[in-house]
Amino acid sequence: MSMANRARSELELIPGVGENMARHLINAGYPTIESLKGQDPEEIYRKDCAYQGCRVDRCALYVYRLAVYFAENETLDPEKLKWWNWKD
Repeated sequence: MSMANRARSELELIPGVGENMARHLINAGYPTIESLKGQDPEEIYRKDCAYQGCRVDRCALYVYRLAVYFAENETLDPEKLKWWNWKD
């Protein structure tokens, strides 16, 4: 298994992150769950948008907020894993 595939598989453990979002995170410079700790979801979104040529749906920001929460918390609150907790 290649490094990108291992990273993608790990990132897909995050609720809401499928194969496409994992690829976006890797391309934005966040290849592992550990790399998301302490990151600003808005910055991840800006990097992803720059990489994609601003073709990134704004809902990606919600996923990045959830991904950072997932990376930073050992114990997850099931209520916080619901997408509506991360929207603007």
